[in-house]
Amino acid sequence: MPSEYFFKKGLEKLKKEGKNFFLFFDFDGTLVPIQNNPAHCLLSSPIRGQLKKIILSGSASIAILSGRSLPDIKKRVQLDGIYYGGNHGLEIAGPGINFIHPEAHSFKHIIEKVSQSITEATRNFPGVFIEKKNFSFTLHFRMACKEDKRLVRRIFHSIISERFAGYTFRVIKGKQVLELAPDTMWDKGRAALFILQKLNRNNLPVYVGDDFTDEMAFMALKKRGITIRIGRSQKTEAEYYLKGQYEILKFLKTIYGIIER
Repeated sequence: MPSEYFFKKGLEKLKKEGKNFFLFFDFDGTLVPIQNNPAHCLLSSPIRGQLKKIILSGSASIAILSGRSLPDIKKRVQLDGIYYGGNHGLEIAGPGINFIHPEAHSFKHIIEKVSQSITEATRNFPGVFIEKKNFSFTLHFRMACKEDKRLVRRIFHSIISERFAGYTFRVIKGKQVLELAPDTMWDKGRAALFILQKLNRNNLPVYVGDDFTDEMAFMALKKRGITIRIGRSQKTEAEYYLKGQYEILKFLKTIYGIIER
């Protein structure tokens, strides 16, 4: 079922539910626009300022769950008093939480070996590069030409299936990226539920994301909270949508208005 436009129907539901929220956000494509080079993604001053106002209100908690590494996402957001989840929640840090999934360490060495093999095999493709992230890595090929994109995908899968056939990994398909992560029963949905349970918070969870990896969180939270996708889709578990990433500032201002009313 297609989701409803948030500012048409979701806003009324949010107002009825109350003032105390636990806000969960993806980073790339949600709080910041997607860039060809992920190093260029930085939180804008207006977005950071609005998040800070929400935190200081004392009526809402904030968590940012990203595929980036924990140090990287912290560096790009630079806000105190919130919760950060790196590697899709395999590592979580914030007030009262310092968590690393117990299976993450056991995969670290072999994922590094796979990363080295794929780096070597794709080093001569312009616009293709590896982003290392502690317990996972991402192969970026957004800036490659069309023919190279197909070949790079083939190389990625063949190396995993042929050279590392004895291991099981989780391959995450993103927007012109492929990510290799530990094959654990863990995702952004489980990470969000873990945070809520760990902190014993009764706040209404509100999750905003744009990617396939956020669908697990939409599924986990849709019966107990409000789920919002960036961009309309016929194939989403989210209840509502924003028209695009450009509406996120409007959304944050709306949340703050509800809290302060």
